[in-house]
Amino acid sequence: MKAMLRPAVAIQVLVLLVGCVAQRGPSLGVADFYETKAFTAPLAQELAVDTGDALFVEGRYIQGEYVEVPDPIDMMVPGSMRIPFPVHIDAGKLRLSRIKSGWKYYSAEEGKMAASFPGLGSVLRKGDEVGIRISAKRLKRQWYVDNSNYNGMRTIWTKNLDASESGRYSPHASPVPFKIDRLRRIVFDGYYGNQLHFTWEEVSAGHRESREFTFDFSGKPTVVGVKGNEFKVISADNVGLRYEWVRFR
Repeated sequence: MKAMLRPAVAIQVLVLLVGCVAQRGPSLGVADFYETKAFTAPLAQELAVDTGDALFVEGRYIQGEYVEVPDPIDMMVPGSMRIPFPVHIDAGKLRLSRIKSGWKYYSAEEGKMAASFPGLGSVLRKGDEVGIRISAKRLKRQWYVDNSNYNGMRTIWTKNLDASESGRYSPHASPVPFKIDRLRRIVFDGYYGNQLHFTWEEVSAGHRESREFTFDFSGKPTVVGVKGNEFKVISADNVGLRYEWVRFR
């Protein structure tokens, strides 16, 4: 008997995170730099899926990244009229938040950063960022404070990292994608009334489309097709499905 495998955990994570990453939509242009990856399901391999889970996932995503900050950071950043103001970043991960105008921005999580100005107190509002930005050619790295929300206009203050700091703070690949470009999946909704029930979902450019499919199943291996994607149903019951992919669109 063939060993039954379940879809990779990384693919399941991608499905769960659609629309949940990169709250500020990226502005991607010719000068921007990022890695796009593709994922899909395997052919001719016996698999198993529980009712309610996806048996097929296919799409493209932009690789997520983070910069590790091993120790808390306290520094002074030049501000208005070149008056320096104190900035703090907790130890932890600065996650890729934006790709814009040839820069990648890695921001601290809310509550793990601070910036204040003499006589004004905190100069950050919800949605403002503090972290590191790296230029497209990686020739320049800067600490940055983006307090555009506080100021009511686009405002970014920066301070160059020195040579020793630049080598210390480098980006690493993250299992959490930065942005989903396209996602197609088929969800197994269950087997009841001698019928197999599936839902086809497609997300592209912020648009979501879904459609339900139903097939008769007598218990014998049967090939079915959803949107040109064909798979053989080996067995099914009220808790799950055993299947094997035959062809993708």
